[in-house]
Amino acid sequence: ATVAEAIDYAHQQGVVHRDIKPANIMLTKDEIIKVMDFGIAKMTTSSKTKTNIVLGTPTYMSPEQIAGKKVDGRSDMFSLAVVLFELLTGRPPFLADNVSALLFAIAQTPHPSLKALRSDAPPAVKAVIDCALQKDPAQRYRRANEFAAALRSSIDGLAA
Repeated sequence: ATVAEAIDYAHQQGVVHRDIKPANIMLTKDEIIKVMDFGIAKMTTSSKTKTNIVLGTPTYMSPEQIAGKKVDGRSDMFSLAVVLFELLTGRPPFLADNVSALLFAIAQTPHPSLKALRSDAPPAVKAVIDCALQKDPAQRYRRANEFAAALRSSIDGLAA
């Protein structure tokens, strides 16, 4: 949720990270979470929007990144949902023997059920991940702060 809030802040500044992955999420010795490496970030207000250019780490890319389409903050949320899925299950949602097959799986095949890989996963957490991993960006959370709120709500429901 903290990472989602951080990327929401970036999005509000007009920046899309485009490479959310575990290696770019750091925990300081003071236990502060930092989102790192904005090296391929894009200003959403830029008039020089390039399509058909694929940038990012394949395992964590969104379907629209793979297709070379224009990306916005919902792409970062898809990537963060991949990270969360991996955190909870020990593996990313999309696996393949080569990069082409991996990109096809991300773009075309449904992600495996969180419950199938982690039977103790709460339904509320599954629902949050399912929403954020939608192939169509319009079906995902509109903003990363909504993703964060849904995550926090699912965790609060566990404590009740």
